Amino acid sequence: MSPRSIVLLGVTTLMAIVAALLLTGERNDPQAERAGRLVPELRPVVNEIDAIDIVAAGETVVARLRRDQERWRVENRDGYDADFRRVHDLLRELAEASRAEPRTTLEEWYPRLGLSGVESEAARGLRVSFPGRDLPAVILGDRDETTGGRYARLVGQGQSWLTDQPLALPPTAIGWLERSVMDIPGTELAEVTIVHPDGDRVRLRPGSEEGDQWVLLDVPEGREARPAWEIRPVANGLANITLEDVRRHEAVPDDAIRALYVTRDGLNFVVDLFVDEDVAWAHFTVSAEPEAVPVGEETGNQERDRLLADAAAVDARLSPWQFALPTAKFETMTRRLEDLLADPAAD
Repeated sequence: MSPRSIVLLGVTTLMAIVAALLLTGERNDPQAERAGRLVPELRPVVNEIDAIDIVAAGETVVARLRRDQERWRVENRDGYDADFRRVHDLLRELAEASRAEPRTTLEEWYPRLGLSGVESEAARGLRVSFPGRDLPAVILGDRDETTGGRYARLVGQGQSWLTDQPLALPPTAIGWLERSVMDIPGTELAEVTIVHPDGDRVRLRPGSEEGDQWVLLDVPEGREARPAWEIRPVANGLANITLEDVRRHEAVPDDAIRALYVTRDGLNFVVDLFVDEDVAWAHFTVSAEPEAVPVGEETGNQERDRLLADAAAVDARLSPWQFALPTAKFETMTRRLEDLLADPAAD
C-alpha cells in the first residue's frame, strides 16, 4: 500500500465505515424483551443520536461527544475525531442492554456497586446522558466479575440493575480520541532528514531497493555508523504514530527540531518536534513533489494532479493539530548524528 493510501485511509473510507457500522433496526431478542431493556426509549432513535456527554466524579467532564455529519468528535478536545468504533459500541450496548437482574433500591448501598451519583467526589461510575434528547441519563457502575455485565441505574430512579452488557467506558477524554495518526513504514520512504536548532543534522537514504536497509550519510572521517538495525527505527519515524493527546495548532517554538520525510511517490512530511511543559509535541505539514511524477503524458499529468490533491487532503487533516507523542517515538524522531555513530575505538 502506498503511503498516501495509508494516510488517507481515515479520509477516504470513513463514509464506508460509517455505513457498515450503523446500528440495524429492531432485532428480536426474546431474553432481553422478557427482562426489559435498560433504556427502552433509546433503541428506536439510536441512529439519530448526535450528542453524548460522559461525566465522572465531582461532575468532571470526561468527554462531550458530538456528531458532525459523518464524524463523531470530542468537543472537549477541540473537536478532534473520536474513536468511531468506541462510540458505536457504547450506543449499541446501551440500546441492547437488558435489565438482567434487579439490585438494590437503597441509596446508601449504591457505592457498593459503583452507582453513586457523580456529584460525589468519591463516585466510581460514569454518567452517560444525551443532550437535546428526551432520554434518561444512565449511571454505569462496576463490572460484575461473574457475568461480565455492568451495574447500572437510570438517573432519577431508585432501582439499580445488573445488565447483560460490558459497557466498558474509558474514564478519560484521551480514551475517546481516534488515537491512530498515521502509519507509513520506512520501506515507503525515499529520504529522511532531521535538523536540530544548533545545526546538527541526520541524513538517511535507503541502502536497498526494498527500503528495508538504510544508510547514514555525512559520517565523520574516522567514525562509523551504528549497525543497520539501530538506524532502521529512525527511518520508521512515521510508522505507527499514535497520539497521547491533541490540541489545536497555533505556533511552534523557534527551537523546535525539524524532520523531513519524503515518500517514494512524492509526498513531503515536515514535522516540527518540541517539548512544552514536559509533553513531547509534533506538528505535521504535508506538501507534494510534483517533479517526482513524469509530465507530458496524460497519465503522468493525472498522477501529478492526484498527488497534489492527496497532499492537500492529508495536510488539511494533520496541519490544524499538534499531537502529543509517546516518549519513545519522540526520541526516535529527534536523534542526533552522534546517536547513530558507533563509539570511537578505545585508545
